[in-house]
Amino acid sequence: MASWFARTPARFWMLAAARGSKVTDLKPKPLLIGRLAKLAGVKPDTVRYYERVGLLPKADRKLSGYRVYGQASVKRLQFIRQAQALGFSLDEIKRILGLHGEGKETCCCVIAIAEATLSDTEEQLRELQAFRDRLKQAVAEWKRSTARRRKCHAEFCDLIEKTEIQRLPARRYRLGGRIPRSKGQ
Repeated sequence: MASWFARTPARFWMLAAARGSKVTDLKPKPLLIGRLAKLAGVKPDTVRYYERVGLLPKADRKLSGYRVYGQASVKRLQFIRQAQALGFSLDEIKRILGLHGEGKETCCCVIAIAEATLSDTEEQLRELQAFRDRLKQAVAEWKRSTARRRKCHAEFCDLIEKTEIQRLPARRYRLGGRIPRSKGQ
C-alpha cells in the first residue's frame, strides 16, 4: 500500500504551499489502534495480541492511555498478514522480524522456512491422498452393503463401527501450512 504522501494529489501540495504551509506540517498524525487495525485489515484485538507476543513493538501511549502508532506499524502488520497468507506461522514471522530488527539478512531465513513448509505440505498431501483413496473405497463398499439391506444392525452405525480405515495422524491441516491446536484439544 502506498504511503499517505504518495497517494495525496499534487494539487493538494500546491494549495498547501500557496497557503504558506510546510510539507513537514502536513505529516500524518499518529494512528490510534482502531485506525491502524482498519488500515492493516485486522481487528484491534489482533493488534493488541501481536504487541503482546512481540510481533509489533510496544506502542507509545498518550496521556489518556491510548496507544499511538506510526506508519511503520501499518507496514509491519501488512507484512505479517502477507507472510501468514504464504503459510508462515507467527513464530516463524517473529523470527524473521527479529532478524530484520538485528540488521541481519532475512531472505535466506525465509527461503529455509518456505522450503520446510513446502516439504511438510507435500507430505501432508501424500497422507491426505492416501486417506482419500481409502475413504473412497470404503464409501463404495458402504453403498453396496446398504443397497442389500435397509437398517443398521449396530448400536450407532455399523458402517463406521466395522470400518478399518486408519485415521489421519493427529495433525490438523490447512493448505500451505500448519494450524496450531487450541489448548482444549
